[in-house]
Amino acid sequence: MTQGKNMVFAAFVVLQAIFYGADNVVMKVAYGEVSPLWCQTLRFGLAFALFMALFGKQIVKGLRGSRVSAWLPVGVVYAVAFVASSLAVDMTSATNAGFFISLPMLFTPVIALALMRRTYRLSTLVLQIAVLAGLYLLCCNGGALSFGMGEFVGLGSSALFALGIVLSERGLSEIGPAAMSAVQTGGAFLFSLGGAVATEPAPAFGTVSVGTWAAVAFLAIAGTCLAFWLQNKALAHIPAATVSVILCSEPVVTAIISFFVLGEVLSMMGVLGAAIIVGCTVAATLLDSRAEKDQVEELPAFDPAFEVAQTRTSMNHSL
Repeated sequence: MTQGKNMVFAAFVVLQAIFYGADNVVMKVAYGEVSPLWCQTLRFGLAFALFMALFGKQIVKGLRGSRVSAWLPVGVVYAVAFVASSLAVDMTSATNAGFFISLPMLFTPVIALALMRRTYRLSTLVLQIAVLAGLYLLCCNGGALSFGMGEFVGLGSSALFALGIVLSERGLSEIGPAAMSAVQTGGAFLFSLGGAVATEPAPAFGTVSVGTWAAVAFLAIAGTCLAFWLQNKALAHIPAATVSVILCSEPVVTAIISFFVLGEVLSMMGVLGAAIIVGCTVAATLLDSRAEKDQVEELPAFDPAFEVAQTRTSMNHSL
């Protein structure tokens, strides 16, 4: 892969982070009339229906031609991760939830090392530490973190998202981005529906405002369909660890949109944290591009004269 293509797929993840960052603001609108798990049920149900309507035959063909182990664990892991993140938001403050849900990059390199034997580079560790500091400054915004059950659930959701990213990268060697996205949305829909039926009263759908339905539509189309497809397309070309670091820019996008839409203002510490995260996002992209370039340069050049000589030698030995 050329360095230019590498940057394009990194840009896909940046765009995904923008959609995810906008999701956090739009969800506040939707939660005003629809409870969290029912909102997730509508979001993922609509997204799954759209994937099947647009790519149904391709998705079914891809799943039938691959091993169940390539995609079923991904669907289950993402489903539990989204339910856990929703519970974390409900169990603790938005600040604490935002911080602990944004930590997949802490787990992704370790999981990739265990499952894919991928090298855990020193540069990755440095970026992890820097991003962790940036997330703390951004999400705390001058306050302080506490740690309770809600924070524990949020941290667990980060670990699950990291596992889902690595499993997706591995599974994409057998099925395409559309099929993988359908598996992720379908699993999240089923788990959200089960949780909603078990724990939340059904909303009066007939009284839901047009604005809330528009928010749900945005969450399904941009925040799920496009975001999942962009991530899975990128994971087929760049490492999961790089993807997880770039996705840490999601809270930065949320902070920017919240300033204009909700009037929320960052402190100077929050601005510093956002700058650190953006810098780490750029650094992760450039480091991955450089590593890809170094691998290409290390490949032996093709020498026609050498190949001819080798062929003649082989023929002489075979005669």
